[in-house]
Amino acid sequence: MNSLNMEIKKALEIQNLSITQMEMIEDICIQVFDDEGHILAYSKGCEMIEGMKKESVIGRTIDEVYTIEKSEANPYGSIPLTVLKTGKVMKNNHVKFTPSNGKKVEVISSTYPVFSDNQSTIIGAICVFRDIGDYILMANTIQKLQNDLAAAKASSRNNGTIYSFSDIIGSSHSIQECISLARRASKNMAPVMITGATGTGKEVLAQSIHNESSHGYGRFVAINCSAIPENLLESILFGTCKGAYTGATETKGLFETAEGGTLFLDEINSMSMALQSKLLRALETKLIRKVGGNIEIPINVRVISATNQDPLQAIREKKIRADLYYRLAGLVLIIPELKHRKEDIPSLSNHFIRQHAQNLGKNITAISQEAYQILLEHDWPGNVRELKHTIDQAIYYADPGETIIGPEHLPKYILDDYSKKSSHSKYLRHVSDSNSLKETLSRIERDIILETYQSCNGNISETARQMGITRQNLQHKLRAYEIKGSE
Repeated sequence: MNSLNMEIKKALEIQNLSITQMEMIEDICIQVFDDEGHILAYSKGCEMIEGMKKESVIGRTIDEVYTIEKSEANPYGSIPLTVLKTGKVMKNNHVKFTPSNGKKVEVISSTYPVFSDNQSTIIGAICVFRDIGDYILMANTIQKLQNDLAAAKASSRNNGTIYSFSDIIGSSHSIQECISLARRASKNMAPVMITGATGTGKEVLAQSIHNESSHGYGRFVAINCSAIPENLLESILFGTCKGAYTGATETKGLFETAEGGTLFLDEINSMSMALQSKLLRALETKLIRKVGGNIEIPINVRVISATNQDPLQAIREKKIRADLYYRLAGLVLIIPELKHRKEDIPSLSNHFIRQHAQNLGKNITAISQEAYQILLEHDWPGNVRELKHTIDQAIYYADPGETIIGPEHLPKYILDDYSKKSSHSKYLRHVSDSNSLKETLSRIERDIILETYQSCNGNISETARQMGITRQNLQHKLRAYEIKGSE
């Protein structure tokens, strides 16, 4: 075991991790195990959370220090033992366990295997964890900051929103149809599910519905379900009772915070199935129960949910419960991707210029026709959010005296994308102009060689290197295609 211990220490030192330094850490818990489950390192944070001293656990095995409960779902009875046996990383696990001193511990842990130099053998594992109360406190603090920020931004409203239907830019049929349906949804209190790719503006639409509804006077409270560990999401949604876990205090959940208003659940498809069932019950009964509590609290909240994938596909993939979908999808709104409404790019771009140029101290008022053409050719995988970032970046790049955004101001990746598409279009023209596959391939090959040769300023060796062919082969092709300057 001593040789393995030295190998683990060596592996950690390669990563600039010293066991002595790790054991000094107080704000998080770090444990190191050898391949047989002996505890090699035990940080001060572990001592504080578990109530044991390092001297009493070092050298002992996991099953000597902790109560191991094996089951069909957990055949090894312990996450570190599972990692040691399988070599798999296990991140953000909600774990309840009992050390040998009898103290009940509830943590969020991540455990990583340590491999030998040649990566062929598991020689140990590192486990990092924190008390679940720390995560709850952190999540509540983040949520409070987000709510305070939203309230600060709402200059003309005091309900946590900053957007209305007038902020949705575009005259295309697809976006106007979406707005029309959303306005209809705001006239009643039926639950709404918004689907759309990342960056299409799902929260903008949700806030607009809220502000035009009879609940518009109430608060709009939003949460991204994928941004919060699933084991904390229940506490954030429903609140906690004092004593529900170590250090727990009485807190309001988002349902109570949104009372009389709207709760927006973004990326609902990332919520665990177990929590979806509790959410379903709350929606059906209009009652919630705090974590650790036994009193049911009545709620009056409209729920708007959103997903970045087709909800029916999410049901097939068991990411959304079918019964929850039917409860949430009183009306389904589909926000079109920007690549399917490119006619809105000019109005969106001008809107972002008017919105940000003056704030950035620039005199930009418009975009050149050439730059527009480049924007129209791009597919916008990041949708409206990506376009806004592109325009903002172009404004930053512009000199103080410039008034027009040109191609030189656009991000390099968009220019590269446009260049590739232009080349591809040229090759497609070759296909349509040619009578045979051989002739088409010859024309394409000649163009590629010529472009590379010219970009290398006629340097044959460099051209051959970039194209991955021999110098002699390149010279032969240059002569065959009668490319001048190659002699």
